[in-house]
Amino acid sequence: MKKGVSGVAVYHLSAKVISRAGGRSSVAAAAYRTAGRLRDDRQGVEHDYTRKSGVVHTEVMAPANAPDWMRDRDQLWNAIEVVEKRRDAQLAREIEVALPRELDRRERLELLRGFVQRELVDRGMIADVAVHEARARDGQGQPHAHVLLTMRELTGGGFGKKDRSWNAPDLLMGWREAWARDANTALERAGWSERIDHRCLDVQRAEAEQQVERARGGGHDELALEHEKKVVELSREPEPKIGPSANAQEKRGIQTERGEAFRAAQARNAQRQELGWRQLELRLELMERGRAFIATARERLDQLWGRTEAAMSRIKERAMGEVERPQAGAERDDMVARRAAVLGRDVDRPEVQARDVGRERVAPDDPDRDRRDAILGRVRDIGQRRDAAAVERDIATRDGEYRDQVRRDDILGRGRNNAPERGQGRDRDDQDRSR
Repeated sequence: MKKGVSGVAVYHLSAKVISRAGGRSSVAAAAYRTAGRLRDDRQGVEHDYTRKSGVVHTEVMAPANAPDWMRDRDQLWNAIEVVEKRRDAQLAREIEVALPRELDRRERLELLRGFVQRELVDRGMIADVAVHEARARDGQGQPHAHVLLTMRELTGGGFGKKDRSWNAPDLLMGWREAWARDANTALERAGWSERIDHRCLDVQRAEAEQQVERARGGGHDELALEHEKKVVELSREPEPKIGPSANAQEKRGIQTERGEAFRAAQARNAQRQELGWRQLELRLELMERGRAFIATARERLDQLWGRTEAAMSRIKERAMGEVERPQAGAERDDMVARRAAVLGRDVDRPEVQARDVGRERVAPDDPDRDRRDAILGRVRDIGQRRDAAAVERDIATRDGEYRDQVRRDDILGRGRNNAPERGQGRDRDDQDRSR
């Protein structure tokens, strides 16, 4: 697709009414727009603008049922001046439309004729068309057209009543939409990527902002950037029109109020544009820095994760080496179980028995054990079986030996404090005698 010299061009269609209340006549307006010479019969004044430059094409377009004299510019507008009697009468409607500078002169004229015929002439209006090629303030071409329209219906060979429906605001919006559609079709046919939008700047900017959000949400950064540029370009206020009279004075070096307002609006728009581009550049720079930071952080995390995995591998290998070392006894059995846990294996582990399990424990000798066992009716089995009678004989023998020892101690007069034992012995002697 070819790209126009205007970058993103803005095309528009505007309309205004020419009336006697404004101090103008339809004859003077037609002479000025077409750079011609016309005589106003009602006022007896001749309007000569033949020295005006920049007008490249003029023609009068009329419905098929219009008389031939209505196609003559001089007769047409003088007839309008005669029909309109009021001092504040609306004489004509003027439509100004910007032509795409990307198209050549032939393509622009074809586009304009098709629009005027379908939207205006087919409704019953007579259109006086003038195509201008001026120089814009950016140094590029500024092609545009002025179309003067009659406001009365055609009745036979003359004019009838005014058609008030032609003044409806919705009709003007319809004209703007139709012009945008026709212009975009012509641009596409000629191979240009530029498009025009008939809506106001606020509506276009709001839509562009929504497109930015949708593109970001979908992860389309490049598309979001293009919409952001469009938002910056649309962040401006409409510039007021200077008008032909003030424009002529401005060209002669005379500053006018309208010219001052226009320049002030231009300065504010320039400041908005500069601020918008700076903000966009700053946001893009921050985004790039953020991407670089994320990439660096991801690389460092990858390195850290690699070192962590290597360390874990070394720890695992070391643990495996410890498990492989030979161990003795129960400690070795425990290490076998730890190895199985590290490897995640389900290895049958023999039961680790206590050291004393299955081993007979021998109690130390107790001299009174047999006596207690006999009293309690217990019979122990130590190496060989012994009956209860043998146990009783052993006990009696030991008691006899104990009594003999006590008598010897008494005869010898040994200094033992064995009073309690003597008492116990006498008790036993008394028991024996009673038996």
